[in-house]
Amino acid sequence: MVDPGIAQVIVKRLNQWYRSRSKPRGTMDHYHRGTRMSFNTAYRAGNGVVAVFLLAIAAVLYLVPDLFADKSPWVVLAIKIGWAGIVAVAVLAPLQALREFVVVNDDGLVKSNLFGKITRMSWPEIAAFQTKADDNKVTILSHAKGKLTMSLCYNGWQDFLEMAEKRLNPALYWQVAYALADIKAKDSISRSTKKPRPAKWFSIKRNQ
Repeated sequence: MVDPGIAQVIVKRLNQWYRSRSKPRGTMDHYHRGTRMSFNTAYRAGNGVVAVFLLAIAAVLYLVPDLFADKSPWVVLAIKIGWAGIVAVAVLAPLQALREFVVVNDDGLVKSNLFGKITRMSWPEIAAFQTKADDNKVTILSHAKGKLTMSLCYNGWQDFLEMAEKRLNPALYWQVAYALADIKAKDSISRSTKKPRPAKWFSIKRNQ
């Protein structure tokens, strides 16, 4: 078995690598009239590789029944449930990476999830930001206790910060800008002992 500590380090490094592949600019979304932030190519490819690996395991469980010929019916049932779970994850994870996106516009944020459900949050509604680098997540909380989760693996974080600087409360803007800058700086230090390089996918511009 893989040591849990080693597994955590591997996941952390992989998440750092995913973040490093994000582009600063998103794409134009004409329907929502803003900039679309979506998962970068590396993240989508990584999910595809994991999906193929999981489907291979599921195929072995399904196509080689003799492996469990001597097992009790309850064990076989548990294996079938596990097989169904593996297939579900293998199918849904790549679809999420392809379909999920957040649009940033003058009004606020518009998120569409895997199933096309739309979540909206206007700039005045935003009350706080929570960043979790190990999970590659930025959670945005509203005054009404609503929340909208974004991924640090999205392309377009520079677009987000530029719009937030114009539309968001200055205190909240600097909160999220410094949090993202801190994550990027730590990533740079962990990859090299040299002087940290400036972030590719966003930069902080101070008002003159």
